[in-house]
Amino acid sequence: MDQRQQLIRDIYDFLKRNDFVVSEPDLYGLVTFDLICRRGDERYILKILYNVNTFSRIGVVPLIKMSVMTWSKTLIIGEKAGNNMLERGVLYFRHGVPILSFESFKDYIAGEPPFIYSAPGGFYVGINGQKMRILREQNNYSIGYIAQKLGVSRRSVSLYESGSSATIDIYLKLESILRGDISRNVDVSISNEEPMPVNAASGFINEVLTVMNNIGYISEYISRNPFDGLSYNSDSHLIIGAFNNVNENTNRIVSIKKISEVLGDIPVLINKENSNKRNIHGCTIISFNELRKIYDVDSFNEFLEK
Repeated sequence: MDQRQQLIRDIYDFLKRNDFVVSEPDLYGLVTFDLICRRGDERYILKILYNVNTFSRIGVVPLIKMSVMTWSKTLIIGEKAGNNMLERGVLYFRHGVPILSFESFKDYIAGEPPFIYSAPGGFYVGINGQKMRILREQNNYSIGYIAQKLGVSRRSVSLYESGSSATIDIYLKLESILRGDISRNVDVSISNEEPMPVNAASGFINEVLTVMNNIGYISEYISRNPFDGLSYNSDSHLIIGAFNNVNENTNRIVSIKKISEVLGDIPVLINKENSNKRNIHGCTIISFNELRKIYDVDSFNEFLEK
């Protein structure tokens, strides 16, 4: 077993020990994510890479779509970035996707989110500006006094009290001067700062998702997965698989079913050919011809119930 596969197995075992419902590793050769898990209201989509520098921008779009449509947090978990080990307690980003080491992820699950993050120029600490101002005033320090002690401008101190981040060395000086912890936790969520590449469905998958939108669902194509799309409205959350022939893709269908069990969503298979089967491995089967005859959500739900 290589290092990445061992890391996936270790994270899977950790999640199971911590009462998460977890998808099996490598379901039908998953590419976009490696594990998806749920514990109560917590949901995580995890991409696991021993060296996080191998994460490509092509994987960003499906991760963002899945994160938004399943109300999940998306994280990359790894051990190295290039030749350097990831630091414990530090949040990293690649193509806007948050990255934690396995040890940092354990801390995060235990309720200890990171307050240090990596950005161009080094490591930074988010500052709780309100707490900083309260401690400064309790110590009867002026902004000018703090600026002089830090060797920075008064403007910089004012920015810190507005919630700006500081380099680690500045933060440690501030903590020493004010004699208190003024850090704030860093937001562990996807950043949309970079333009995203286009990621659109084509062919039969596009036809299926177009019909689902016309019925009344919000549907999104999710590439590089066992399933092809997610269709949601206020009442129904569906995992959509588009098949030329459901009888030829048993492993893929089993994967869709297992993912649906973790998310708590309904798996629906749209078959291009007509089929006498209505269910396979716990997934509802609808022929494309039948789907095109459905014009609203209520009719679709009635069809599912039948």
